[in-house]
Amino acid sequence: MKIIHCADIHADSAMKGHFSKLASQRREEIVDAFGRMVDFAQENGVSVIIISGDLFDTGKNQHKTLKNRLFYIISNHPQIDFLYLRGNHDEAFNIEETYPNLKLFSKEGWTSYSYGQVEISGREFGASIPASAYSQLKLDAGKTNIVMLHGQLADYAPKEDAPVISLPKLINQNIDYLALGHIHNFRLEKLDSRGVWCYPGCLEGRGFDECGEKGFVLLNIEDGKVETQFIKNSQRIIHEIEVPLSGTMTYNEILKACAQRTAAISPKDIVQIDLKGEISEDTEIETDSYEVALASNFYFIRFKNQTEAKIDYEKYEKDVSLKGEFIRLVKAQKELSEEEKSKIIITGIRALAGRMN
Repeated sequence: MKIIHCADIHADSAMKGHFSKLASQRREEIVDAFGRMVDFAQENGVSVIIISGDLFDTGKNQHKTLKNRLFYIISNHPQIDFLYLRGNHDEAFNIEETYPNLKLFSKEGWTSYSYGQVEISGREFGASIPASAYSQLKLDAGKTNIVMLHGQLADYAPKEDAPVISLPKLINQNIDYLALGHIHNFRLEKLDSRGVWCYPGCLEGRGFDECGEKGFVLLNIEDGKVETQFIKNSQRIIHEIEVPLSGTMTYNEILKACAQRTAAISPKDIVQIDLKGEISEDTEIETDSYEVALASNFYFIRFKNQTEAKIDYEKYEKDVSLKGEFIRLVKAQKELSEEEKSKIIITGIRALAGRMN
């Protein structure tokens, strides 16, 4: 039996942040990614697609046409069952129509769906998971057990927007595959001597906190054994590239360095370039102009200036200017060490020059 595990599609995401001007197209591309996954399922004999939360970005009725399109994809593949467990983003979402091949879960207790010797169980939760919920999960040791949950593990920085999942409470529970959702990067690790836990990540990156290949996990179950394979599926990859700069550099030299560091990236991808390093005062950083110059190279590009200017403040000490007066004033402070004076002067000169980060 073949099963697909996906999560965190966020099909109706507002995308107000990183590339809001392209939000409408990117939302369509997220649904395209869902469609490609379902086509893959049909072509490869997949029986079930499990969705471990956040199919939608909100429970509100925003971008209704995208939701209609997504449910059309589901209803148009009746040979595949879709098991949809809501997450923290879409827990308030109510499906207005019923679809024979769309199976749901609830907060009332554990729900299970059987496919021969394969049992798929799941339960939705709000802000937290009560300790009693783990002991209420009863699984047949003789079956292949898949358990669906949406939340974060304790080793991730806890947020208040999703429940914390306790892996120790799931050990030795006869789980073969723990199908998780909420973390947008692929992660697969051992749960215990029998099973594994997995975050498939999202299908398509939506921001620069979701860099790298995105996709879903294909499960191949034979004779009670679960084999996993990550399938790349995203139309565009989001990249964050560091470009080191140093000393005095011209406009052309900076652009050339950026072009070299991004030469292997596909023009259909999304790129953020982080400019770093210590540069001279004479080196001007013009991020807006760089973005215009390289705009045709990629679907979207932006720059972040994280450089530090190396300032020889002693050459300004005798200037008849605000800068010179500031340096002389700081150097006259007897209670400060030379190191403290240097830091204050450099910070002040950067502020006067508009170079403060």
